[in-house]
Amino acid sequence: MRRLRKRWGHVGIPQIQAYTGYRTDVGTHVRGRVLNNPVEPPDFANDDWWDNLIDTYRRFASDEVPNVALEVTFNGRSVRCMSDREGYFHAVVPDANENDPRPFWSKALVRIVGHPNVEPDASMTFARVLTPLNLADFMVISDIDDTIMHTGATELLTMAKLTFFANAKARLPLPGVADLYQRLQRGGELSHEPRNPIFYVSSSPWNLFDLLEDFLEINGLPDGPVLLRDLGIDKDKFLSSGHDHKLEKIRALMLDYPSLPVVLFGDSGQEDARLYALAAEEFGKQIRAIFIRDVDPGIASLFDDHVEPSIRRSKHAGVPMYRIESSDDAIERLKALNLLPN
Repeated sequence: MRRLRKRWGHVGIPQIQAYTGYRTDVGTHVRGRVLNNPVEPPDFANDDWWDNLIDTYRRFASDEVPNVALEVTFNGRSVRCMSDREGYFHAVVPDANENDPRPFWSKALVRIVGHPNVEPDASMTFARVLTPLNLADFMVISDIDDTIMHTGATELLTMAKLTFFANAKARLPLPGVADLYQRLQRGGELSHEPRNPIFYVSSSPWNLFDLLEDFLEINGLPDGPVLLRDLGIDKDKFLSSGHDHKLEKIRALMLDYPSLPVVLFGDSGQEDARLYALAAEEFGKQIRAIFIRDVDPGIASLFDDHVEPSIRRSKHAGVPMYRIESSDDAIERLKALNLLPN
């Protein structure tokens, strides 16, 4: 299709979809994608199921633009990178001054350079960048589906309906999760300033990034980098990697912040308990606690049985893993561990 459009002279104007970045001791990670047809912002007041279906089609029928040169600037330093064959780019901007204080949130500038169809300033966009502060007590790494957002991942028809016909406003957060995560980020109830970084890791594809960002904002969940995966049939992608990519993302974050304790959140519906137990064995007590949300609370089920071996495995590694039935349950356990104030 790309070759045919080029032959007909319909090359398109590339646009940057910037993902949320984060700063580490090595440098600042800025990711995104170059597309000819990014999804337009939704009209929550007027969009119906048909509009949502069209948006879903556009997300997965993305017109990515490969081999585009980009310039990423942050904190006075610039680097260049290229979009890959699916339009993705990843830049690591070295710090000009590692001791330079930065706010919890700042911005990196991203531009397309040297492209015949768009001027650099016309393509310019900003990527939000999170900088974990020195006063952070820990970082939270959380799954999304059925951990903070009801997706019905254990119910195929429910999941399909939400995926294809629902926008971010129609997707429901799990009860109490916004209050729980706000407390975790602020380090308690009284502070109004962000203190502890929150990273969201999901098996969902990057195609859903805009929808998940809207979901966080609409439902009052703390903002944070959303780390997803490339959807494809390559060896290291959708058809073979399963959920194991979550462990790769968790491992990378923990290596990026080796002195920062970690609290993990997942759910019992998929592979989170097993993956988090593996992380506990690898990183030990850098992980302060693991919380697995019960996808069918109040019911003894095979999901519960599936989690129990991982609880024992994690405990053997010195990391407590809890199967929780509610956000209030998590808050009480966090207080008992002195991770939240009483």
